Amino acid sequence: MSTPSSPAWEGELVSRAQGGDEEAFGELVRAHADRAYAIALRMTGDPHDAQDIVQDAMVAAWRHLEAFAGQSSFNTWLTRIVINGCHNHRRAARPTAPLEDVDNNRPGDGSGIGGTWEPGPEQVVLARAQLAAAQTAILALPFDQRAALVLHTVAGCSHAESARVLGISESAARVRVHRARATLVHNLREWR
Repeated sequence: MSTPSSPAWEGELVSRAQGGDEEAFGELVRAHADRAYAIALRMTGDPHDAQDIVQDAMVAAWRHLEAFAGQSSFNTWLTRIVINGCHNHRRAARPTAPLEDVDNNRPGDGSGIGGTWEPGPEQVVLARAQLAAAQTAILALPFDQRAALVLHTVAGCSHAESARVLGISESAARVRVHRARATLVHNLREWR
């Protein structure tokens, strides 16, 4: 019997889903949604846009599932749909600045009451500034470099897997990741 997340298990689900089994497709979605969201979030920098892109990618995957020939893994195919969605979103979007989520950005009081250490206001402000600078620097990368970096670093893809998703050679994927990292090191040098 195939184990969840094994290639055979995934292949069985894809076959069933291609036959119209919505429950099998639901299992595929549950297995790959978190990774797809993480990729879309790092590509767009906005949680709402990332959710929309992933939702659209899942709908597109369902609609075009019969065209999936199995030449790559379902995950690779779905990731390519997500990257294409991010690319289309970038081209269509007007420049905007995402609003901070007030509920998720409450600093601790720094008192450390109860034996736990909580950062003080200065550390929280500095950490937020560093995170914002890193996110801005990643979003400023050329799309092709950002895609390769996000796939390799965030999604944990090998250079070969990233190359398959992006439709480029493995050496080109390596070069894009290297250039992206070099650019980030240069642009974030003041935070070292």
